Amino acid sequence: MALPVKLIGIVILIILFSVSALLIRFFRDPDRIPPNGQNLILSPADGLVKYIKHIEKGEIPMSSKGRESVKLSQPLTDIFTDGQGYLIGINMTYLDVHVTRTPINGKLTYFEHIPGKFHSLKREDSPYKNERVIEIVENDKLRIGFIQIASRLVRRIVSYVKLGDELNLGQKVGIITFGSQVDIVLPKLDGLKIKIEVGQQVYAGLSIIVEF
Repeated sequence: MALPVKLIGIVILIILFSVSALLIRFFRDPDRIPPNGQNLILSPADGLVKYIKHIEKGEIPMSSKGRESVKLSQPLTDIFTDGQGYLIGINMTYLDVHVTRTPINGKLTYFEHIPGKFHSLKREDSPYKNERVIEIVENDKLRIGFIQIASRLVRRIVSYVKLGDELNLGQKVGIITFGSQVDIVLPKLDGLKIKIEVGQQVYAGLSIIVEF
């Protein structure tokens, strides 16, 4: 039996409302004030901490997604101190804010936006095929890098900054539409303390991930 026209209209309205509510939540951009303090590194993205890797001298740094891993390329590996440092991965879901922010204040000394090809992030070579943005920020104390990797759904990263920009702590640098993962590359520093743990929820521009 055919559904009444009025009932069909109500169903369509419910669907449209649900989709609109989801999109509004997904693209929300709340105001955020970074915490006060010196020698802080903040999370560049909202999400769950997926891994914290201590890279030893001679070890090949690998960025992991699922069960697959890929080697970090230069100039990211140049950030490590005598081949040593840290690699932190943050996994984003559709429930997280997708605006990304700079973890430290400093100058954007490296910027690479790679359109990539439309592959699933489950593929071993996905971080080098999917759209991604690689950024390195440095100041008089340290130099760090972070990689934004787009998902296989929409595959678009919009950047708000350009090479040579001076960035403030927690400043918005872009948005990953339906993003998936952000990795942070850190050098080994005396007195460096990791303030997060695997499985912890972090927030861009708010959560302190490292003190040094």
